[in-house]
Amino acid sequence: MTDPSDGPERPSGRGRVTGTATWGTLRTLLVLAWRTDRRAGLVLAAFLLCGAVSHGLVGVFLRELTDTIFTGAVAGAAGLEAGLWALAAGGALAAGVAFGRAELALMQELAERMGVAVQEEILTLTSGVPTIEHLERPEHLDRLRTLREESWQLYFAVWALALVVEHAAQIGLGVALLAAVHPLLPLLLGGAVLPSLLVRGRAARHIDAAAERTAETTRLEQHLSETVTDAEPAKEVRLSGAAPALDGMARRHWEEVSGVQARAGVRAGLLTFAGSATFLAGYVAALGHTAWLARQGLATAGDLVLVATVGVQFVTQASRLAFHFGSVTAGLRAAARLAWLRAYANDPRVGDRRPVPRPLAPALPDRLDDGITLHGVSFAYPGTTRQVLHDLDLRLPAGATVALVGSHGSGKTTLAKLLCGLYHPDHGEIRADGVPLHDLPPQAWRRRISAVFQDLARFELTAAETVGVGDLPRLGDRRAVEDALARAGATGLIADLPDGLSTELGDTFERGHRLSGGQWQRLALARASMRRSPLLLVLDEPTASLDALAESAVFARYAEAARRHAGAVTLLITHRFPTVRTADLIVVLDAGRIVQQGTHDALMARPGPYADLYAIQRAAFTG
Repeated sequence: MTDPSDGPERPSGRGRVTGTATWGTLRTLLVLAWRTDRRAGLVLAAFLLCGAVSHGLVGVFLRELTDTIFTGAVAGAAGLEAGLWALAAGGALAAGVAFGRAELALMQELAERMGVAVQEEILTLTSGVPTIEHLERPEHLDRLRTLREESWQLYFAVWALALVVEHAAQIGLGVALLAAVHPLLPLLLGGAVLPSLLVRGRAARHIDAAAERTAETTRLEQHLSETVTDAEPAKEVRLSGAAPALDGMARRHWEEVSGVQARAGVRAGLLTFAGSATFLAGYVAALGHTAWLARQGLATAGDLVLVATVGVQFVTQASRLAFHFGSVTAGLRAAARLAWLRAYANDPRVGDRRPVPRPLAPALPDRLDDGITLHGVSFAYPGTTRQVLHDLDLRLPAGATVALVGSHGSGKTTLAKLLCGLYHPDHGEIRADGVPLHDLPPQAWRRRISAVFQDLARFELTAAETVGVGDLPRLGDRRAVEDALARAGATGLIADLPDGLSTELGDTFERGHRLSGGQWQRLALARASMRRSPLLLVLDEPTASLDALAESAVFARYAEAARRHAGAVTLLITHRFPTVRTADLIVVLDAGRIVQQGTHDALMARPGPYADLYAIQRAAFTG
């Protein structure tokens, strides 16, 4: 039959599957295939069974043909019998080839359909995790990259598993036929199978370990290559002349990865050669023993042909069995990573290292009466030991505009992530009107938040859609989009676009309209204004691409809006001190600790970091 095993085995990245986990991941693969197309799966199973029997019968018919020729004159009835056996052998061989081609076509179709389903599930699970640890933690990024790149092994493993069953059935039939000639023959050939499988498995582990060791270096090489070729950093790269240096770094990392993987490939190749040699030794020994039996009158010439034919099939099928067994193992490792992603995405404790929250969570109020409070909140990013926030106690009053200021690295954005539920505190808790956020389903709190972060998303959609995604139920509501643009002071921006709200944005596509950084930020502010009554509005450096006067105007507009909606908290995060003087409360962070808080006038009336930094920035601004 046509077989895809005539090429190097491609192992998976990281993860090993043993014990009961093996059955669980194997069941994942089988369920995936069954759900894709049950009827095609049953037809494929029938083809595999018929193909295995057809190949096994070839040797039987050739033996009968040979014995017929050697035991009588090929004429009359004997000639007719020989012709029938020859026709039967040819028919069995043709049937085996036909079933093999049908299997191949059906497997390819199933693999493509399963591939779409697998990729869709990976994307859905990755984007559906409520926290973002898996998108920022290198260990998780490596696992996700490996899963995406080697997801093909999930559906190829089902194919390989089916072929393993077919090859095993053919080997079983061959063992029975060889045993009928002499009991020693299966031992000679079969004894070469186990060590070869072990050797091939060790070869696959060499390549697998190399992929695991180089995963982070591979990611770094890809990052450097993208930095050289992507449009966004192109200006700085060209002006600094850094392209050759970055390209050299990428090349060195690529050479490092290639060297490690090449050495692993050489070791795997040598081991594979050793495994193939054991097959050959077993085959030669079985054939020699059968020839000796024939000379002793204990076997016929047909038996010798049978052993030669079945032996070749035995060696071929055992070799393919080893290859596809390795593919199944690689698929099981990929399935284990998919199982990890499923468990991670569905674990209510994701991003948290504390006990499971209480099952009966209280409901959020329609509006805040007291505000949002932090009690003893401390946090370190997973996988690190450095505390980013230290034992914070803070009250964000309802209806207030709170400005969070501090130098770079003081913990401002980290605190915003905790308030938005993108991470959970290591210690302490955050409450909204007394309701612990930790006890709420992530989406319950997320639906009551609007936010703009400094690394804002640039949705290359139409202008209306770029704003409308801020409130998905009203994505197509043009009036709501226009109101949001007005609140963000971005109406004039839309008026300047060639097709207004229908203008496609971005420079990735031919019809896209290029925007400046400040224009993207104004659209992001409008997007954050789509929700009617958020309990928390976070503006994290949303105006970094605007000048100081424009930033002050934006903050003043949102501060005024916050006073009109007393049931919410507006949090402004910036390192520009002069723009936050109108805030109701100013909180100064330094190295993850609150060092000052109060109104602008109160903070300026006493010595401290706020007054010092305000004076420095004001002097720099006024010249």
